[in-house]
Amino acid sequence: MNPATTRPRAAVAVAVIAITAMTAFGLHHLTQLRAGQLTDFQFIVIAAYLFLVYTSVIPFFHRDIVLRPATRWVLAREFVLTIVPAHNEDRAMFQAMLRSVGYQTRLPDRLHIVENGDPAAGYRPTLHAVVQAWQRAECPPGLDVRYSFNPVPDKRSAQVLAIDECPQATIHMTLDSDCELGDEHAIERGIAPFARRRIMSVCGFLVGKNHHHSLLTRLVDIGFVGSFLNGRASQSMIGSVTVNTGGLAYYRASVIRKYRDHYLNHRIFGRKMSYGDDAMWTRYAMLEGDTVFQRSSWAYTLHPQRRSHLAKQRTRWHRSFFWGNLWMIRNFSPRRPVWWLIVWQFVSFVWFTAAIPSVLIVTPIRTGHIPWMFGVWFAIVSYLSTLSYLTVRRPDMSFAELFGTWLLAPLASVLNLYLGWWLRYVGMFTCLKTSWSTREQIEVGLGADTGPAARGVDWDGPTVPVWNLGSQPARHRGGTCDRQEHAART
Repeated sequence: MNPATTRPRAAVAVAVIAITAMTAFGLHHLTQLRAGQLTDFQFIVIAAYLFLVYTSVIPFFHRDIVLRPATRWVLAREFVLTIVPAHNEDRAMFQAMLRSVGYQTRLPDRLHIVENGDPAAGYRPTLHAVVQAWQRAECPPGLDVRYSFNPVPDKRSAQVLAIDECPQATIHMTLDSDCELGDEHAIERGIAPFARRRIMSVCGFLVGKNHHHSLLTRLVDIGFVGSFLNGRASQSMIGSVTVNTGGLAYYRASVIRKYRDHYLNHRIFGRKMSYGDDAMWTRYAMLEGDTVFQRSSWAYTLHPQRRSHLAKQRTRWHRSFFWGNLWMIRNFSPRRPVWWLIVWQFVSFVWFTAAIPSVLIVTPIRTGHIPWMFGVWFAIVSYLSTLSYLTVRRPDMSFAELFGTWLLAPLASVLNLYLGWWLRYVGMFTCLKTSWSTREQIEVGLGADTGPAARGVDWDGPTVPVWNLGSQPARHRGGTCDRQEHAART
């Protein structure tokens, strides 16, 4: 188990329930097969059942890679560069991100914030004063903090700017500006898998900080958490996490430097891509070795609070799903399990395209009967596939609240039909669009700004400034910085 984010008793209980239920489902399918021949439809149903077992039962056996005393000294020698791209960021959440980095037991060797935006389009950088204020009041002594303003509105170029400024880095840690590390051991546990030379990237675990905001954020949180505890955990067990979260992930710097030029000049049908950054870094890592999920390295993030924002976000994700997965099929061998995972995602998408209208529209019209049993099975599968949600332990959420949210699982599945099926069509037909479609303004935040200098500053220079706000060696090799220490300072 991973005690940082797991309820051990709940994990054992729901694992038993999931295994029992899936066994019953399996016996049901076996009985149907014995009663008749295997049709094409039954074959697809069985394939879907096996995939459900893979994503809903197998992940209960996933275990994090634990930092051992024998390998601690090896990881202490790694140079960790934490890259934080920022654009139209909520001030309060950005400050929470900075504080969470500062109280880590294993500090990064350099924290580089890169605010990117186009001054010609009216963008005014706002975060330099916030970084300076935090550095003066709360930043642990010795942490190398740098801030840059990149006048190119492109997250990829912002990341490469930080990479080029730090050629000595051996691990690149990506941290979104709206993510707050969950506890003081997040980085220490996040880099632990790199003690195994085969591992090239590590995906962290995100939960919604604003999950309680509305019914929408609660429904989103169920599916979002499941994408880690079901999807990425199952993929991690074969060393093939297909897409890391951009909010919190770690990569061997040698891999990213190797593919730097391809990443910066990546084109699809002649169009330069500016999104899909986390997905491409994960794919580069898979080309070189294994990609894993580390549940105990976790952080809070902000879910979209408006349906329009949520739709734009998921449509962007689906765009990169199509061109990115086709890129993977072309560049990976069928001898690797990940190739078949990607093929199944396309097969299941096509199957849903035929099955959902057939069950919900064609069959009722033809027979005159409403498919009530479909709704019953839909609810049962929704609860079974989201049981892992009950295993999450987080300081801001009691088990009663967790359970109450989980009871909404069928509604979350209905929402996912819209987010993961209908919007995937939108993503497919607009996959050549190169812009982000979100963050044209501050979309979601914690509330009013709490830091200085709420206004931005004008920028008319042609170059990229880099302010070094503290360049002494980081003190992670023996000292610690905890929440109480920072509270005493402030």
